[in-house]
Amino acid sequence: MDAPPTAAATHVAEWMLEAALGTTSAPDAFAGMVERLRHQGVQIDRAHLAYTTLHPLNRGAGATWNSTSGLVVEDYSYDRDQTYAGWFESPIHYVITKRIERLRRRLSGSAAMLDFPVLEGFAAEGLADYVLFAQPFDSFYSPVDLADEPDRPTTAGMTCSFATKRAEGFTDDEIGTLDWLIRPLAMTVKMADQRQVAMNLADCYIGHEAGPRVLGGEIRRGDFASTPAVVWMSDLRASTEMSMTMPRDEFIATINDFFDCTAGAVEKEGGEPLTFMGDGALAIFPIDKLGETGARTAAFAAAERATKALSDLNIARKAEGRDQIRWGIALHSGVLEYGNIGSLTRHSWSAIGSVVNETARLEGTTKEVGEPIVASRSFVDGMENDWRSMGLFVLKGVPEEFEVFAPPLDLKILEETAA
Repeated sequence: MDAPPTAAATHVAEWMLEAALGTTSAPDAFAGMVERLRHQGVQIDRAHLAYTTLHPLNRGAGATWNSTSGLVVEDYSYDRDQTYAGWFESPIHYVITKRIERLRRRLSGSAAMLDFPVLEGFAAEGLADYVLFAQPFDSFYSPVDLADEPDRPTTAGMTCSFATKRAEGFTDDEIGTLDWLIRPLAMTVKMADQRQVAMNLADCYIGHEAGPRVLGGEIRRGDFASTPAVVWMSDLRASTEMSMTMPRDEFIATINDFFDCTAGAVEKEGGEPLTFMGDGALAIFPIDKLGETGARTAAFAAAERATKALSDLNIARKAEGRDQIRWGIALHSGVLEYGNIGSLTRHSWSAIGSVVNETARLEGTTKEVGEPIVASRSFVDGMENDWRSMGLFVLKGVPEEFEVFAPPLDLKILEETAA
């Protein structure tokens, strides 16, 4: 890397190195760079950062900074209609597809070149000079993407632009400073994004509670903690038949709709989905986090919310001429073991213990009693509602008979029931 062209570049690069080694987010690092350059006399009135990332919902992230409103952070979702509005006519698309490292445009005066629609808007805002840089992290393209969509970038780079209202535009020294700082900025953005990617993936694949624990160092097999909790088990009925009779995409969509209704309800009420097992979901409502009453109340609220969502889903499916789905939800309470299990080289963060097995067996009784929601004695003892006893049941693998309860009759469970 060449020597810094100016003292301003050295000052900003040193700050970005500290940011890269710390916990500063990519947008904050970018804003910090812009503000320090302004302090050094570089008149930047608008700046934009866009970088690709790895996230279940978003293809990329970005930030826009301007001298009046400060920093605005945004995510770029996988939704083509929203994410790619104006994309193919943008200068960012142009530099990536043409593999150009820098593009500069004067926005005012006789040398103005407004060859992209967005530049016309910048000129109307009083901006006079615009420069855009592109910096790949690895490669901007993958063979799969190029085969299907030759103009679409993949997850491997960053672009950033700077604009000024100064009539004469950026000086040559300022352009040199910006050009030299792109690689330090890219390093900072990439490191910050990798930290965020690790948190995103841990949150998505391990969970809100377990993810931080794994990232915090609880990674050895056998790292376990005893956790008192309300345990939730939900199951989609007849999924084997569906898998054999439905087209593949429709079956997968049905499974995902089911999890949206069930695990989605758990999350909205403060619970933690732990794992998806084929057509079933295991979740907990930690008592040490929510309290004895709070965990039970939240779990029951989630069961009601899920039942309403699933009933609404069945109404929509019926209107479309599709088969109705059926389900069961079980609620139990006890102490479970929560942590790392698996082989020497492949671990899974999960919950184990008798309370988990009992909840799974309890869920199976929804078919026998004809109720979409059932609960154990240990769960209903902490509830104020008048739960109905369905009698004693022998559960496989459970040494003692289990009393099964259903919600009060005055509970408004919709007609499209589960069992």
